[in-house]
Amino acid sequence: MIRAATPALALLAAALLAPFATAQRPADPATPAQSAPGFELPCTGYRRGLRAGGNFGVHIDRKESPFHDSWHLAEDVWLPAGTPVRCVADGVVRYSDWSPSWKDEKGRTHWNLGNVIVVEHALDPPVDGMRAVCSFYVHLGKDRRAQVGDRVRRGQQLAVIGADRSAENGLYPAHLHFGLHRGPYVQIPPSLRRELEAQAKAGGIVLGGARPIRGEIELVQRDDDAVLVRSKADGASIVLSLLVGSTSPGHVPADIMCWCEGYGDEATVGEWLRPSTWIEAHPPR
Repeated sequence: MIRAATPALALLAAALLAPFATAQRPADPATPAQSAPGFELPCTGYRRGLRAGGNFGVHIDRKESPFHDSWHLAEDVWLPAGTPVRCVADGVVRYSDWSPSWKDEKGRTHWNLGNVIVVEHALDPPVDGMRAVCSFYVHLGKDRRAQVGDRVRRGQQLAVIGADRSAENGLYPAHLHFGLHRGPYVQIPPSLRRELEAQAKAGGIVLGGARPIRGEIELVQRDDDAVLVRSKADGASIVLSLLVGSTSPGHVPADIMCWCEGYGDEATVGEWLRPSTWIEAHPPR
């Protein structure tokens, strides 16, 4: 379970006209392997830790939940704090940092990732039409054993499940939130495309002194962490960051790719894979 903020809103809040800089550039993409890597589950007892068969794609309908009326994009694995978390396949670490949850002056909790690692796995030849997937490990302990740019191997320990309701895991009960996202780490996710297209058609994308972006738009990936948004009607354009970061006051971790969310709308579920099912269908050869 992690924050519910939508990617486009966070992006628009952080958008800048070109040129712009970021806190951290992603690492170079993983070098494609000679054959598609085999995958394995990240924890011993993973299947046992899935309650009621797992909650991937489950709709959250509890009105008291901060994630009400959204869909869960990964599997929560309910195993004890300190359980080793291992890399599911060979790859390169694209993100490794701590994004703390925090409380505002009214006592409201703003949920964040806690300690998190993202690993990109190149698939050559492609698997199910994908040239890469990313594994997403959330609510880890503070002893992260992999840093951005590290090349890691299947079965290599990355961290442990963070302590119950601790700052290191984002104040959550001890568990691993584990997801598999389609495609490479740096991408324009379909969820962002849909959201920006809807905003442009509804009232326009308006930022600072830039001309409003209205009507039909085109999105072009730019550099390694940005997207050019351009109006097809009049050519007005802006450049938005593909990265988001923690909202916690006084703590600014390295930016993380905008698709790294724990919850989304129903359509966004299709941008992720059901981890246990997909991994068990692609074991080591």
